[in-house]
Amino acid sequence: MNNAVSLSHSAQYLKKAVPMMVKYRMPVTPINYAIWYCYFQGNKPSLNIELDQVISEHQTCTQSKAKEIFDKHLSDEDLALFQEMSDKFHNTVENIQQDISITLGHSKSFSTSLIDSQNEINSLIDTNSFNDILGCVERLTDESIAMQDSAREFQTKLSVAYNEIKDLKEALNLSKEAADTDPLTGFYNRGKFDSDINDFCREYSEQTTESSLAALIMFDIDHFKRFNDDFGHQKGDEVIKLVAKKVKENLTDKAKVYRYGGEEFCITAYFETINDLVAFAECIRQEIAKLAIRKKQDVNNKRAISASFGLAMLRPFTKSSVLVERADRALYIAKTHGRNRVEIAPDI
Repeated sequence: MNNAVSLSHSAQYLKKAVPMMVKYRMPVTPINYAIWYCYFQGNKPSLNIELDQVISEHQTCTQSKAKEIFDKHLSDEDLALFQEMSDKFHNTVENIQQDISITLGHSKSFSTSLIDSQNEINSLIDTNSFNDILGCVERLTDESIAMQDSAREFQTKLSVAYNEIKDLKEALNLSKEAADTDPLTGFYNRGKFDSDINDFCREYSEQTTESSLAALIMFDIDHFKRFNDDFGHQKGDEVIKLVAKKVKENLTDKAKVYRYGGEEFCITAYFETINDLVAFAECIRQEIAKLAIRKKQDVNNKRAISASFGLAMLRPFTKSSVLVERADRALYIAKTHGRNRVEIAPDI
């Protein structure tokens, strides 16, 4: 990897790479980072041609294919990008610290000169030694100019460092967002849910008043396997994306949605009352029930889409595992009672 590439340029390449991994459903891994980084860097045209061809044919690049492309066009040195960026980040911080020390040194020197000049002028006032006073003033003027130059130089260096660190922060934030996001739906993924659900339960338990109701909603697409079996996996993905779109259109500001796995989803949210919770879930269920999918060139072979919902209200100091178990139980009840319905978990 070219060590001459600036921290800012590296961050810019990464900011371009992350959306492409999300768009083409490629996990955030060092190998995928290296491939897309070099793709946008443009120094290996053969890699760009092969990656474009793979994406065009499959609309993604599998891990095995990505490893094949990496082994063919890149080397382990290209994986050093992240260590390189980390080193440059620390070097930038060290340079700032050094510049601060140098500027402080100039500042202290100038302060000393001010005091010495003040004392010297005071001693010369009574002697009417104009030449000595003028010499003192000239020296002080020169040192003042040098101090201003030092301050301007320091300000310029700070501005450059700020922009470089800001770009890196944005790139790393995009990386974190991509790592937490399901590429098919744009929802948070299972790993993010496992982390967030603990915080959700803890924060609710720590609040001083129970002014709102917290709930976990679990739902999945009814008879999803049949879509894959009868229409193919691409249509199955289309069903998931259609459902995700409907859910997004009906989310509240206090709700977070996750793809829990396959055709199953979770929503954590706050509501004023139980009626509000049920109405929210019913609204999404009814909107999903309006959806249908068909095979290409077969307008008569439509298949309706529906989903079953299980609701569990959070009690203070409830473990996340218990909350998930209760929502899953309610979902099971919804399925056994005929599907395409909303059920609330019974108290235990």
